[in-house]
Amino acid sequence: MMTVNSKKQCLETTTRYHGLLGSKIKKLGLLLALNTVLTMTCQATERDSGFYAGFGVANINAEEQGISSRENGISLLGGYSYSKYLSGEVSLFNLGDHNALGMKGKGVSLSAIGSYPVLKNLDLFVELGGMSIDIEIDEAQNLITDPNGEGSLQDGRDSSIYYAIGAKYKLKDWSFVLKTARVDLDADMDIIFAQVHYHF
Repeated sequence: MMTVNSKKQCLETTTRYHGLLGSKIKKLGLLLALNTVLTMTCQATERDSGFYAGFGVANINAEEQGISSRENGISLLGGYSYSKYLSGEVSLFNLGDHNALGMKGKGVSLSAIGSYPVLKNLDLFVELGGMSIDIEIDEAQNLITDPNGEGSLQDGRDSSIYYAIGAKYKLKDWSFVLKTARVDLDADMDIIFAQVHYHF
């Protein structure tokens, strides 16, 4: 038969054991929770940031002194997503041959893109950047003149700030982008882009 002291010692031992067990379970739970948070953070970081590259086609409406020309061009691009809200992008492109204006060209753009997710796989974005274009003018076709009788479009490099708005649909490692941009060069341009991006 156990004495009162023995029962008391047994109770204290059991209490200490349960206290230690509970403490270990709490620590284990905290470690598991921390591991889960870190894993989710890493996965989110991997998913929302990183390099991407792609290509696109553009429909370009150029206008100068009431004469307009609509042609198609192509582009190659690359960029880096710092988060799901901010990206930087560089693009190489051509403008197509605008025979009505006697103009063609190729150039490069650099931009910052601010995005906002509106649905699980759909983002809306605004883009602000700079564009530099090497313009070639065919004097035989360019009949547009300024008040001094000189051609209003000139050979050479022309640069401008541009802005764009658009939407991006994400599907695993791919994104499909549709955007419209406004560029104020010697000839004003409204451009509609359709692009495909691959995220590394």
